[in-house]
Amino acid sequence: MTIIVGYTESAASKAALDFGLDLAAKLSMNLVVVNAGPGSERRAETELTRAEAEQLEQYLANFQVPTELRQYARGRSTADEFKDVVAELDPYLVVIGGAKRSGFAKFMMGSVADELLRELQAPVLSVKVPEASVASNAQE
Repeated sequence: MTIIVGYTESAASKAALDFGLDLAAKLSMNLVVVNAGPGSERRAETELTRAEAEQLEQYLANFQVPTELRQYARGRSTADEFKDVVAELDPYLVVIGGAKRSGFAKFMMGSVADELLRELQAPVLSVKVPEASVASNAQE
């Protein structure tokens, strides 16, 4: 079985990744990390740069869990990319990071996390950033 983790360069995604790695190790499962954005002439802020992807792959190599990084920027929505990966892999669980935003910000910008929670045909777990991480990020 497989665990899928949605990943961007954010504290919430890093918390989701660490949770997914720990769970995959405990359950002896594979882990697929998915970075998906709409793509176009301009790179979306959620898309990993080549350097970020290489750094992530080096991080993943430190674990005994079989891992794979998949990146998609094919002009489709993040939710559509995730739906296809979920249909292909039929995962045990999809793990995503939950960012804290006000109701107005969520209304204006939408929320990929909310869309994934509603539309994926697999169990979805939203992981919050640990409070210690929030405090240390605020100091940086």
